[in-house]
Amino acid sequence: MKKIIIVIYLIISTLSFGQKEKLVAKLLGTTDGKIISCINGDKIYPLASITKMMTILITYDAIFNEEISMNNIVNIPKDEKKIKGSRIWMAKEEKLSVRDLLKATAIYSANNAAYSLAYYIGNGDLNKFTKRMNEKAKLLGMMNTNYYTSTGLPPYMTGTKMDVSTVKDIYKLSIELLKNDDYMKIASMKDAKIKNGQQKFKNRNKLLGIDGIYGMKTGHHSLAGYNISIVSKKKNLNVIEIIFGSPDEQTRDKIVLEDLNQFYNNYDYRNLLICGEKLGELKVKGSLVSKINFYAEKDFIKLMPKNMKIEKKIIMKENLEAPIEIGTKVGEYRILIDDKIYLKNDLKIQHSIKKISFFQKIFN
Repeated sequence: MKKIIIVIYLIISTLSFGQKEKLVAKLLGTTDGKIISCINGDKIYPLASITKMMTILITYDAIFNEEISMNNIVNIPKDEKKIKGSRIWMAKEEKLSVRDLLKATAIYSANNAAYSLAYYIGNGDLNKFTKRMNEKAKLLGMMNTNYYTSTGLPPYMTGTKMDVSTVKDIYKLSIELLKNDDYMKIASMKDAKIKNGQQKFKNRNKLLGIDGIYGMKTGHHSLAGYNISIVSKKKNLNVIEIIFGSPDEQTRDKIVLEDLNQFYNNYDYRNLLICGEKLGELKVKGSLVSKINFYAEKDFIKLMPKNMKIEKKIIMKENLEAPIEIGTKVGEYRILIDDKIYLKNDLKIQHSIKKISFFQKIFN
């Protein structure tokens, strides 16, 4: 009876996710959290090997918490051979370092390496490891994400539910992983060696080195389509793109490169305000101070399309007479983008202005 229920569940899962596979989701955003464009951002998709990004993050958390170290030698679980899909070669009773398993997981997307890390960190309890994955997801604000495996393999291979998320959630995870220099060094490798150079493999991310792309992770299985999270940097622009549900690898990679090309051609950081820039001047009657200048106190820079029009408007009060108290609003500056107010702020008196006395008038 239990086997029948599992089979029915797998059929339903296949049908439901098979429909979503036709709807590509994508998000392009800066590495500091600004979303440039987004399609189907909150739609839930199967993750496939994008799941391993969280497996990697939990591994680094365990290292940071001194539960394990990079140089720890891991006894590979005896049941690793049941883990199908992408694999590195492992001998019977194999032993590998945590760093070798991380490299195999991040670069070659080896399912048996990710499984071995989860088994090791969870002290043989895989549910304990996936619980940590889900707790970390909630901590990062990934509210539409659920992990059931460390690998991202589909339910018909694992007997569990599907690992799922959204491009918005994986955007948050990508930003978090970017903070880890060691991971990014590994993720940027086009090829790698483990076991003291005895085993070699190439990175499954074929976009590395193209259009400034220097990481992160790909993923694919029959129910998920072709997924990817990449990070790219050119000049002073640093962006992340995530794509879910592409029908094939070529389409997915073409979308990435087209979006990056369009972004780099059309966007740049533009100065809306420069610190020290003169904003306006105020004329005051009846005071020794006849004129007060106002200046921008800090830079204000915005990432925006190059063809958008920036305009500044300064509105100052007229016919002001002393005395004027400190903090008095005497004007306003506005920054307009394509004729719409984007930023406005009051101009206030920073020091009280006294009225000139009778004797001061005589001697001046």
